[in-house]
Amino acid sequence: MVARMRRMSENVGLSILYVALVLFFGLPLLWVFSAAFSQVTGIAWAWPTALSLQNFSAVITQPGIALSFLNAAGYSIASSLVAVILAALAGYPLSRFRFRGRLAFMLAILFITGLPITALMVPLFEMFVRLNWINTRWAVTLVMGALATPVSIWLLKAFIDTVDPALEEASWVDGAHRLSGYLRIVLPLTRPGLVVVFILNFLGAWSNFYVPFVLFSSTSKFPVAITIYDFFGNYGQVEYGQLAAFSLLYSVPVIGLYIASGGRLGRTLNIGGVKG
Repeated sequence: MVARMRRMSENVGLSILYVALVLFFGLPLLWVFSAAFSQVTGIAWAWPTALSLQNFSAVITQPGIALSFLNAAGYSIASSLVAVILAALAGYPLSRFRFRGRLAFMLAILFITGLPITALMVPLFEMFVRLNWINTRWAVTLVMGALATPVSIWLLKAFIDTVDPALEEASWVDGAHRLSGYLRIVLPLTRPGLVVVFILNFLGAWSNFYVPFVLFSSTSKFPVAITIYDFFGNYGQVEYGQLAAFSLLYSVPVIGLYIASGGRLGRTLNIGGVKG
């Protein structure tokens, strides 16, 4: 009886905790949805009396909005590919070889990952000024990819560690060299890891505000993360309805990418069977 009462009290406590978490994260989302589809919005929450798309129309018709979305998509995809390629090149030797300085190199990567972006922007800006790279798309994209590479190396190395080296060795028996075995055996088996690393880098680049804001001087090259900043205030007034609509539109590509790759994200590596 005592044990039953204890389990009931634990279940009640967990239920209260779950409800509190749902309210904590759900109420702001409810306000965003109601404000986006309401004709009259303010900072106080109110259920819309009639649904309207005027806030979405006002956002879409703003000059430069479509270009900012295209800029963000281009920077995010390109920088994510850069990070994935560099991580694939560095993760394999770190996983398969034991060489002098390997641990020090991995710790250095971990240290770089922990550096705040604000500590790197001053020397980066100085370098961009000296090399005349300010307001250059490809240079900013490479910087965003380089900043995402350290954590990508750690993640992809963990996926490569799960691949049985015997699978590669079996391909060597058939005459394949190490590079061919890596490209034909290891990379296909680590495809879920490549997808995970790409998506994480895409999310980080899509929401990256600081790097393009500092290194771009032309508004036509700004990504949507900077454009949404304009909706926080115009002449001292905040357009809450348009800000909420912009927030929903801003989230659509990320949600779509997650849904499109949800099966792969939830898939675990199932590697087995060695050629005998």
